[in-house]
Amino acid sequence: MSSASDVLDQAVISINRVIKNLKRGTTKQVSASEERTSLRSTALAWFKSHRPLLQAVEGNSVLKGIDDQFRRLLEGAERSSSRSKLMGLTKDLRKDLIALRSDSLSATVSPTTSKTLQGLPANVSVLVPDPAMQEILRNRWKETELCLNAGAYLAAVVMTGALLEALFLARVNRLKDKSPLFKLSCTPKDRTGKPIPLAEWTLKSFIDAGHELKWIRQAARDVGNVLRDYRNFIHPEKELRQGISINEHDAKMFWPILNSLAEQIIDSVKLGG
Repeated sequence: MSSASDVLDQAVISINRVIKNLKRGTTKQVSASEERTSLRSTALAWFKSHRPLLQAVEGNSVLKGIDDQFRRLLEGAERSSSRSKLMGLTKDLRKDLIALRSDSLSATVSPTTSKTLQGLPANVSVLVPDPAMQEILRNRWKETELCLNAGAYLAAVVMTGALLEALFLARVNRLKDKSPLFKLSCTPKDRTGKPIPLAEWTLKSFIDAGHELKWIRQAARDVGNVLRDYRNFIHPEKELRQGISINEHDAKMFWPILNSLAEQIIDSVKLGG
């Protein structure tokens, strides 16, 4: 039987396909029979194929919102609907599906029962051969754990994002030839179309490059980007504007995700990728 994360992977793929098709359209209203049929099929697939397999996350508040969004998508498919509104709906839906998948991945990790969380991977030397840097990362890992256990959840998420960025940068530094990084489809560029220096890359750039270079898998890229979004709540204006505050569940949800990403990045070195 497929796991909840596998089912949600398929739902994300379906929504990505819908978003891609909506972007291709040029009319303000989605009225063509083919487009509306695609929307309807995607919504019905959720209720008939995906939703019945998600008992493991039943009761999750995000799941209820996703159900409501798919109902709205189904209703929108029954009439000529605004393309921009459907784009907004499907993008929100994709974000919530990815967040729910993150919840399902961390469902086996209790946020409250254990005071000792999984530490820096023992084989980190494969990725970071410098003992001094290993010690810095180990200390940061411990500090993040202290934030989690002390209730400093925003600080923990910021630290988690910083650790992930450090791991990607370490992976980049393992490349003898860095030129492929500047030839990727996701390589960030300046206004003239010239690749920007590595020192100016953001976490998003590293995540996307890591996926394109096959250092991390698709699901890892998606949840990594969710972590990046949450880390950005360090800016008070964003927290006020979106009305979201980070709680214990949010912060500890990302801990197993960070460790999974760390293992994938380390494995990519061992595999010579």
